[in-house]
Amino acid sequence: MLVGPNNSGKTTIIETLALLFGRDRLLRRLTEHDFHGSAPDEPARILCIAILTGFTPNDPHHHSSWFSPERGVEKWFDPTAKTLRAAPDAQHTDLAVQIGFAARFDLDELEAETIRFFVDDEATLGDPFGEDAHLRTIHTKVLQELGFFLVPASRTWDRWISFSSELFRRVVATRGDMPAHAVRAERERLWMPPQGERLEDQPGLSEIVGAANDELRALMASAPKLQLRLTATDSDSVLESVVPHFVQGTGPTLPSQRQGTGLVSLQSLLLLMQFGKARAETGQSFVLAVEEPELHIQPSQQKRLVNRLNALCNQTIVTTHSPIVAAMFPAPDTLFIETREGVLNAKPLMDPVPAQPTNHQQHLLFAWRQKLVAALMHECVLIPEGVSDVAWLEALQTALELHQGWQDAGAPLLSTFVGVVPTIDAKVADTFAVVRAVHARPCILVDGDNDGRAYFDAVKTINPPPRSVVFWPQGWAMEHVVSWIVGADEAAMLVALGTARGQTFANAQALIAYLLGQKSYAPTHESAAITLMASAPCRTRAVQLLNAMCVVLRDPANANTPLFIRVAADSTADMHVFQFVPPP
Repeated sequence: MLVGPNNSGKTTIIETLALLFGRDRLLRRLTEHDFHGSAPDEPARILCIAILTGFTPNDPHHHSSWFSPERGVEKWFDPTAKTLRAAPDAQHTDLAVQIGFAARFDLDELEAETIRFFVDDEATLGDPFGEDAHLRTIHTKVLQELGFFLVPASRTWDRWISFSSELFRRVVATRGDMPAHAVRAERERLWMPPQGERLEDQPGLSEIVGAANDELRALMASAPKLQLRLTATDSDSVLESVVPHFVQGTGPTLPSQRQGTGLVSLQSLLLLMQFGKARAETGQSFVLAVEEPELHIQPSQQKRLVNRLNALCNQTIVTTHSPIVAAMFPAPDTLFIETREGVLNAKPLMDPVPAQPTNHQQHLLFAWRQKLVAALMHECVLIPEGVSDVAWLEALQTALELHQGWQDAGAPLLSTFVGVVPTIDAKVADTFAVVRAVHARPCILVDGDNDGRAYFDAVKTINPPPRSVVFWPQGWAMEHVVSWIVGADEAAMLVALGTARGQTFANAQALIAYLLGQKSYAPTHESAAITLMASAPCRTRAVQLLNAMCVVLRDPANANTPLFIRVAADSTADMHVFQFVPPP
């Protein structure tokens, strides 16, 4: 499972696999923009190398199409450490081979030249297109043994299950069930329809066709006669005219283009599953790469579909933006994809053989995996001191967004760029350890008391430390910050909040005491945020706060906002510490 924000590189990985395994026709043609900088020179190269393992039996002598002096070199893979050796040992137990794909751009022909080949040694590979390169190319038939198939994100074509689809033809051919007799019969019927049923004999058409035939007799000695047929009447045309239809219950049979997008999106997967079934029946492998299986499909169907794919395929490689789909995969198999300054990284949420996780880390990686994945798909990840901080930030942000106007389209609101990870019982260090392992920009938010300082002290020694740290003012918690927002329209808001919560608040201190007593009560957070954001002065103050937080979290080295001062005594070159300073 590959998860990550937009433009993080998920599709790049999927397309790389398609190039390696011979599925070029499912991709756009390589151009200059596929090379670094979009302006390739003569020595510019694309180079991709994959390790293939899982051979059954685990003996190179049984796989002559992969291992021989004219093919690949046997290597041995450690599935835990993901390393290769030339000979097997206690750790390197799995037979493996390396294959490569390379491309260069021909500046004279203005097109990309590509090659697939077996890789003997990465360290001594050199230029695959060099004159001294003696590569053993890979035949397409060998790659077909892998059974690698791709379902791209752009799967809105409504005729996957028809003979217009090459994949559908291959599935039919694989199963050996081409309906030849039925096709010939249909061709005969369309070619020579019974007298009286021909289109050219029907009223309104017969006069037009007759007049055309009169003209033809006068112009051509052979006097050909015009006839009207529904297809070109050869077998191929009959097959290509087939359109998939669906019927629900006793309703009418409707063509696929009149169906909902969910059914259209599912067609490609339904078809590939039939192809996989045919391969499984003959003992062949079936590897399926699917981009965004959640497209146009409701959550209950997503779970059923993804679990079925994982159960039936030898290997699945899935990309998603859906935390629901991501949570269906084991944490070690869920890779977070991130690209920064042109460098792509893929890190698992949890190591295959991890150190013993704490109770909170277990909760985060299993019970709260959806929330964790959702937070990771942001530019920055904020780890607050407690769950009430998360609730307040989310409630204020949501209520604020529901009151935005046309002039607010470009406002850098916090939730756009900053994901908030749920943290319980002030387990800041435990949460930070999980996030830091996969995300490059973890940040923390702590109260302005001794406990907050202790949480900060526990995290700042970790290498690398949090990129940004935000302290509330001395003695403040999130509830005090909410009271500060109330202060923009205090008299009216104390009355409105009292009405909303069935309370009476004589002053700001009474409100703070009430909110502190309601820390874990979600209805309080939501109703208070809705009430506050109905006030224009409170909205202005909330926008100032959230936007200023967004600035210090996203670009702490250059942050300059009056609401947050840099704490020079605690800041370092790698860690920037700020404290909120409410204006008088």
